[in-house]
Amino acid sequence: MKLDIKKDLLQSQLPTNKWLWKDNQPEIIRNSSLDVELPLSKENDLVMRKLIDFVRYSQDPDLNKKENEDYLRPAVGLAAPQIGSNTNMFFARFEWDVENDDVEEYAIINGKITANSDQITYLSDGEGCLSVDKDHKGLVPRSYKIQVEGYDWFKQEYIELTLRGYHAIVFQHELEHNQGKLYYDRINKEDPHYNEESWIVI
Repeated sequence: MKLDIKKDLLQSQLPTNKWLWKDNQPEIIRNSSLDVELPLSKENDLVMRKLIDFVRYSQDPDLNKKENEDYLRPAVGLAAPQIGSNTNMFFARFEWDVENDDVEEYAIINGKITANSDQITYLSDGEGCLSVDKDHKGLVPRSYKIQVEGYDWFKQEYIELTLRGYHAIVFQHELEHNQGKLYYDRINKEDPHYNEESWIVI
């Protein structure tokens, strides 16, 4: 989608880096998030709307230009603690082919992993995070396949998902934010690029 900030924003503020909480603010980023009551309170609904607007805006190169004073690092996902709310919510947006409207969006409330594979996968270039300014080099091992359940904000219903590969990596990254964990916690401290032959590289 091409975002029209006059009509497409789900809340009144233009997304900004000022919303973001960093890993040097452990009182939120390292705290476990709580499940929320449904239907969402106005406060929690605003949190979800901000998550969606931030990610959508960050992925729009026409609006979020690198020369902008408040340029946002493009995000695939964003979890509630990253904007200061210890609530179990996150949003993920997979933009495969914008021209052909091949985009997947997930706004998950009270999400949890119910099963995961022993097969390990990782991103070849490692992972990054909007709440982490320092570059942590290394491979981040995660389950290749997971099953997730939660309440979908868009559909207004409970859903169950089976995810593999990149989808699974993104979901695990965001869900761990809600447990007070960050991607670099998973990097091998003695050998940051440690991997095994059986691991699947993406």
